[in-house]
Amino acid sequence: MSIKYRFALADTPALRRLPFERMESEGIARAVIWNRVDPCLLDWLECVNPQYAVCWLAHDRNNALAGTVWLNPVMGLCGCVHFCIFKAARPDWKNLGRQAIAHLFQARPLAGLLAVWPAHYRYVTRAAKHWGFGKPALLPKACHMPGIHKPARCRDGLMAVLQRKNFNLEA
Repeated sequence: MSIKYRFALADTPALRRLPFERMESEGIARAVIWNRVDPCLLDWLECVNPQYAVCWLAHDRNNALAGTVWLNPVMGLCGCVHFCIFKAARPDWKNLGRQAIAHLFQARPLAGLLAVWPAHYRYVTRAAKHWGFGKPALLPKACHMPGIHKPARCRDGLMAVLQRKNFNLEA
């Protein structure tokens, strides 16, 4: 039987902190907040600042935090989507991601979602394809990914779009 996730709006500072605390404990904060050498809570809170983003927490049937999805409205009815799936839920990434996208389309009058990620994040490329995003386009040197000794380093990025009309909300 497929897990049904519950999405809750992270509408308080305490709720917005929860994903970062989990990222830190799982050692994935740098992979998620890739534009910082050593991301801290303030960097995360900047990502999900309610002035620029809307963030939801995904809970499993036991109310455990399974992941988070946040959306930056870009223009009109298009938003830039970001995901983080925590370790315990990774075996169910296809289902969780699909439910997160369905939730976004149900919660907002979006015509499409834009995803941008570092090109070498192959697991994200695989997930975007599985969830129905179009063929990724290369964005040369689009992802600022500073290192301790290379603060200006930029890596190639990919971007892909998922249109509401191409996503089956009922599946």
